[in-house]
Amino acid sequence: MAFIRVRKEHIKPDTWIKPDGLDLCMACWKQYMEVDDRDLGYSSLRLQGGEEDLALAASDADPHVKQRLADLKVGAATDAMIDSLSRLHIWAIYKAYGMGQAWSFPNADLAATLAAAKVELEVKLRGNLVACLMF
Repeated sequence: MAFIRVRKEHIKPDTWIKPDGLDLCMACWKQYMEVDDRDLGYSSLRLQGGEEDLALAASDADPHVKQRLADLKVGAATDAMIDSLSRLHIWAIYKAYGMGQAWSFPNADLAATLAAAKVELEVKLRGNLVACLMF
């Protein structure tokens, strides 16, 4: 097996591009909305419990569980911010992310309304204590 010497100029380092904070929050929101909350067993109640239960669960849990808990918190915060928008903007976001069944505003343009809703939502999420870390 022969090794080939590569010059430093020929190696291009990978450039890391920071993901968009709004896209991350919306991905967490979509996961949060798709969670089956009908399971009220002990394990799910412990993960959704108060701060003392959360500290107990986080102390002995693996990193995947901790990340899921953090994502669910961001999803809940994003859901609260979406609910504070106007009804037209809420429907635009729900329709764009596949949560709504039909477009209930026939006189409104979905693309223009969605763009306005995303701008307003990003301003609100940047001011939220939980979601501001995504930006």
